[in-house]
Amino acid sequence: MTNPVAPPIPLPVPAPAHIDARSRALRTFGQGLIAAVVVAVGPVIAASAGGVHWTREYWIGLGVLVGNAALAAGVSYVMRFLKPPPTS
Repeated sequence: MTNPVAPPIPLPVPAPAHIDARSRALRTFGQGLIAAVVVAVGPVIAASAGGVHWTREYWIGLGVLVGNAALAAGVSYVMRFLKPPPTS
């Protein structure tokens, strides 16, 4: 009895560079935003313990964290667009 030969599996077609770059940038932004939220939770927990005032500096710091996430996403987009990952 002979073994049947499976048909070759076609290689996946890589996404166009701008779609791949946008996808990577959105993932990076999401990761940065999650990190900013996690860092922001610390003062919220401390505030629930009492005696903490929400100051202007706290909100500025949170804004800087979110801005950092957005900047990282922008850099990620440009780098992925300029130098996409190698394809197999």
